[in-house]
Amino acid sequence: MIRGSLARRYARALMEIGREQGTYERLGRELIELTEMAEANPSLKLVLTAPIVGKDQREKIVEQIAKMAGFSEVMVRFLKLLSQKGRLAYLSQITEAFRDLADEAEGKVRAGVTVAAPVSDAGEERIKAALMKLTGKQVIMDVEVDPELIGGVVARVAGKLLDGSVRTQLRAMEEKLKTE
Repeated sequence: MIRGSLARRYARALMEIGREQGTYERLGRELIELTEMAEANPSLKLVLTAPIVGKDQREKIVEQIAKMAGFSEVMVRFLKLLSQKGRLAYLSQITEAFRDLADEAEGKVRAGVTVAAPVSDAGEERIKAALMKLTGKQVIMDVEVDPELIGGVVARVAGKLLDGSVRTQLRAMEEKLKTE
């Protein structure tokens, strides 16, 4: 399935080339730029993904877009390969997998943090410090507010769910009371 293993394979291959040439950061920026262009422009996304567009025509369009955007030759070849293999529809998954590999190479990890109410900068720093201690890596946090948590914090980091919310604690107490 492309969402998982194949997206990671393409991302890993591009990352290896980027590491060898010392350009993986640039390649990452270029991938993100094209992904954002496609997301912002439905017509472009359709051209990149629609089966009605022939492979040769799509390849020429991809090459023109990449050259106009000033993408590296490595990226142009990579995008042409994705086009030939019919994988451009999965560009966002490949971009995300590449970003994860780049973060790993730089000793970073992304964390999705949900809180019950807005948190001060100092509070965010304390959460970040706790996650850094847990993972041993620099943490890049994306904080969301969900009042249904009632209180506490839920964090998704490094493939783990850390749930310290009052909502979950109340549910656990309810289940325990039901079984007694």
